[in-house]
Amino acid sequence: MSYYQACERDRLDRDLLTFFLRTGTVLNGGFFGSGGSSALPVVFAIAFLTPAQSKDVGEGVIQGVVLGEGGQPVRGAKVHAELNGVAMAKGIRYVETDERGFFFIDRLDFGNYYVGAMKEEEGYGSSDTSFFNDSPLPVAQITAQHRSADVAVNLGPKAGILTGTISDAATGKPIPAGFDLAQVKDRAKRMSTSEAPNFRVLIPSSKEIEVKVSAPGYQAWVYPDPAIPSQVLRMDPGSEIHLDIQLKPVHDRSLPLSKFLIPEEYVGWLRVEYDVECFPQIPVVDGVRILRFAGANVLETSSPMPEDASERQYFYYAADGSERILAADYRNGNGMIWQETAGSRAGKMKMFIFFVGSEEQSKTRPHTGFLAPVCP
Repeated sequence: MSYYQACERDRLDRDLLTFFLRTGTVLNGGFFGSGGSSALPVVFAIAFLTPAQSKDVGEGVIQGVVLGEGGQPVRGAKVHAELNGVAMAKGIRYVETDERGFFFIDRLDFGNYYVGAMKEEEGYGSSDTSFFNDSPLPVAQITAQHRSADVAVNLGPKAGILTGTISDAATGKPIPAGFDLAQVKDRAKRMSTSEAPNFRVLIPSSKEIEVKVSAPGYQAWVYPDPAIPSQVLRMDPGSEIHLDIQLKPVHDRSLPLSKFLIPEEYVGWLRVEYDVECFPQIPVVDGVRILRFAGANVLETSSPMPEDASERQYFYYAADGSERILAADYRNGNGMIWQETAGSRAGKMKMFIFFVGSEEQSKTRPHTGFLAPVCP
């Protein structure tokens, strides 16, 4: 029988633990004892939840509970354990808590682990970053003699929530952007994230925060405005602020404009692969790069990827050579170019993709993937 199955059968033990938690077990800063009078720390050992010892490295277990405001169990929180002193070679592995806030992480090697959790849907930012958490993370130790550890992870207070939109100030086109967030009183406590044009970002509550929003080819937007000393961004737990952010285009006129020529009436994804040695360079005519798509949705070139500050324009072209600019009146629902995204290969920016059509079509038509270019 597996340990997990044993836990499922032994619900009485979990009921006991829940009783302890709800009667003062992990209150007043995370200490056992009614009213917080005991000095037993949050990193605790629960004898009745100790599994049978494993035999091999990689079979260690960390289990425990995630608690939110008021010491209440948090259902559906994402929990992960990070091995101290070892670089992450894989993606972070998360497990979710059950209806009582319990989690179970198995297949762990020997060592000391920091245990963090989050549930952004309920306003709990990641506890393993100082941006949201001022307290030390709980630590669990897995050894040959003690192959299991029990941990309580405390979340809270809840964050404030920034929601809103990001768009081009000139055309109204929705823009994905990067958010750089910093605590004003301690700028070492910061976080960066990429967000869609319709965004939702958590902000540590009761802290003064600076928000910087940026996208390639646009002037950065900063709040509070440095020119207005009276502006302060400080949010209460669970509060929400809506912002409609308009980014001003900033193009370097000394750089060649990129002109994309697309077959008349084409709808779908298009991709440019740059720095592919065996393909021709992009022609430059009167200071304009001409990127012409013909019978394929991928254009490969040995030219380098243009600078972020260079301007882009999009046209349909007909069989007779005539051209018409694609609609860019996004505020009135007439935009035709969506999800412009740069990508990298081997650590270098070499790829640019975008969708031609309506916004709804861009959401419902999957792209064809990003297979590496192959020389003929």
